[in-house]
Amino acid sequence: MSAVIVVGIIAQWRVSTRFDQMAMERAFENFQADVTAYIASYGSWNEARQVERFGQFVRRKRALTGALPDEPFFSGPEDRIEPAGRRLKPPMPDEPEWAPPFLFILLDPQGKVLLGGGKYEDGEFVPVSARLGVTPIMLENQVLALAIPQGKPNLSAIDRNYLAIIREALIYAFVIAGALAIFLGFLFSKRLSKSLHELTTAIRAMSQGELRQTVTVHGNDETAILAEAFNRMSADLAHAYEKLKESNCTISEQALLLKELSIRDELTQLYNRRYFNEQANKLFNQMKRYKHPLSFMIGDIDHFKQVNDKFSHAIGDEVLKAVAGILNDGIRASDVVARYGGEEFVVIFPETPLMQAVEQCERLRKKIENFPWSAIHPDLQVTMSIGLNGDLSFDGFEQMLAVADSNLFQAKAGGRNRLCY
Repeated sequence: MSAVIVVGIIAQWRVSTRFDQMAMERAFENFQADVTAYIASYGSWNEARQVERFGQFVRRKRALTGALPDEPFFSGPEDRIEPAGRRLKPPMPDEPEWAPPFLFILLDPQGKVLLGGGKYEDGEFVPVSARLGVTPIMLENQVLALAIPQGKPNLSAIDRNYLAIIREALIYAFVIAGALAIFLGFLFSKRLSKSLHELTTAIRAMSQGELRQTVTVHGNDETAILAEAFNRMSADLAHAYEKLKESNCTISEQALLLKELSIRDELTQLYNRRYFNEQANKLFNQMKRYKHPLSFMIGDIDHFKQVNDKFSHAIGDEVLKAVAGILNDGIRASDVVARYGGEEFVVIFPETPLMQAVEQCERLRKKIENFPWSAIHPDLQVTMSIGLNGDLSFDGFEQMLAVADSNLFQAKAGGRNRLCY
């Protein structure tokens, strides 16, 4: 709209300026023709002035050529007076006011005023500095006079009508261009706002975690280029996120595996001594604080060294795995069983009084004794000695476990394959 307004103002200014220029050029041509005819008719300007004034000569010339009433040229107010001093009849209200198409001051070649145009007196000398826009009037390569334009031209009725038509056309063009600009602005802004709405919706979805977004590409303008770049960015970001997510899952799985490996015994797949100590310390403090029962068991495979020496270490490993399976299957989910070292195994019985733990451990001992060891080797027989302790009066689980170990020693000293508490 700003461009339409600027173009309309410039077009109006250029049309008016051009019309004034054309009117001035036409007026100067007529004025030059009148001046040359006036001087040529009487020989010189002074001789012509003695016969008739320049204005009378022009009106008479126009009357002979049938010129329109508003075409005659008057150089100034003095041309409205006849030589005898009688003023011309003023025009009637319904008569057109005669006005010169353009007002000129006429000088002789030396700068003396011939027609003052109401600004200078006849015979007055005009300095060179005041002769702005002076135009010579020539006849056969001889300068007859100098003309200086004054003011703005008075357009003829035809020119005014023609200018009015052009201005009307410009107004219509301005209105049509403005309406077209509004329509195109609305159309393109709606299209742009639609594309931007799709982009903002997609970006909002990405901010909520839905990284893979696709917006529709309209055309090939800057918004379309932005949409294509957004689609590529969204696809790349989603792909990178998926890869990162896969890597994180792999890392998490590996971390869990490493954690399991760090707390598991490689041979028996029971918990190792380090994990047992952590859980024993935590459960001991917890049970003691809330005055809940807790029992510790430590067991040792009887004559395990002889098993290795007599049947080989491979058979010994199978024995350890079988005992670990019996212990793991015979305890509750809340209990903790671990390989404490070599052929020693330990079990934590939380929320379990000593006598209840004795019953559980006795069942485990019998399962080990009655296990079909001949399936591993025909001459193989395995038993376990067990020590128990359920006293929470100690300062730490180490002392409590040490008492259980002492009871284990008593079980071994008493003939093995038995339980002491």
